This record gives sequence, structure tokens and C-alpha cells, in this order.
Amino acid sequence: MDNAYIVSRVNNLQRELLQISEHYREYFTKENHSADERAQHEEQIERVNEIREELLAVVEKTAA
Repeated sequence: MDNAYIVSRVNNLQRELLQISEHYREYFTKENHSADERAQHEEQIERVNEIREELLAVVEKTAA
């Protein structure tokens, strides 16, 4: 992987995490959630885990 790709990908992931963070704030300001809201929240949690795994893979590849 070249450095430009890594920087671009990490920046994109950071933007996505900021969007997810905003979703979390909105989600937790409400007490009751519809089934769709709960499902979307679960999808966001899964996406955060995917991002974490991707970042770990990038770190491992750049350290090698």
C-alpha cells in the first residue's frame, strides 16, 4: 500500500466515524426507539467494528 492511499483511506474512515458518533449522540438523546432505529444503531455498531479491523490491518501492513 502506498502512503497516499493509506492517508486517504484513514481520512475517509475518520469522517465515517464522526458521522457514526453523531448518530450515537442522536440515538442516546431519545429514550424510546423504533425497530428501524434500533436496527440502524446495530448496523452502526457493526460498522465501527469493521472500521477497527480495517485500521488494525493497515497498521499491521505498514509495520511489516
